[in-house]
Amino acid sequence: MVEPTVRIPCTLEDMRGYIQFRVLDSVGYPGAYKKFMLARKDQEAAWAVTMAQQIQAVQAALQELELKEQELRSSPLAPLHMVWHHVAESNLPPSDLQLTIASCPISRKTNIPCVIVRGKGRGAQPFTVNSRFAGFLFDVWLVCKLDVLIKTFAKQCMERVDREGGLTMAQIVQAVQDAHADDMHALARAFYAAYCHVYRSTVVALSTII
Repeated sequence: MVEPTVRIPCTLEDMRGYIQFRVLDSVGYPGAYKKFMLARKDQEAAWAVTMAQQIQAVQAALQELELKEQELRSSPLAPLHMVWHHVAESNLPPSDLQLTIASCPISRKTNIPCVIVRGKGRGAQPFTVNSRFAGFLFDVWLVCKLDVLIKTFAKQCMERVDREGGLTMAQIVQAVQDAHADDMHALARAFYAAYCHVYRSTVVALSTII
């Protein structure tokens, strides 16, 4: 069976603009860069208009993925929704997962290679899922923690470009853009690939199983 073509709600350029905005809005006084960007947008500065559109596109894409995830709850893939929700709530990524032979509630297959996803809290029941889901679950975590990870990256940028705390907002923004443009592009590629994987897989699963 040929898998349906899936339209991705945002582009790589949208993700780049979103990450740049989130980083720059985190390195100074909270909300200062956003206020500056919106003011320049009202003045019809091309870069600000584009950035505002990119932010809106990524936010809409994340909301669309959330709606798809909620559709899983009332579908035959409800066990995936349960694991997804747990992964999204976890502070740690589902990486370096222990392998075992067990049953997978998502694929409904028994005695297959599975990874163990630890339950939250002491004594919580662990999840065993087909090892093929490991990459998908890691990307789910990346997408769900997008803003947290960007803020962590922004903090690291600040520590590198303004260790003495003596730069102005304009100088910090310029320093971050000069020193970390390639890093932000790399982040955008990684996050966009994760989003595309999760979104496309979810849409295809819902359209072919339901």
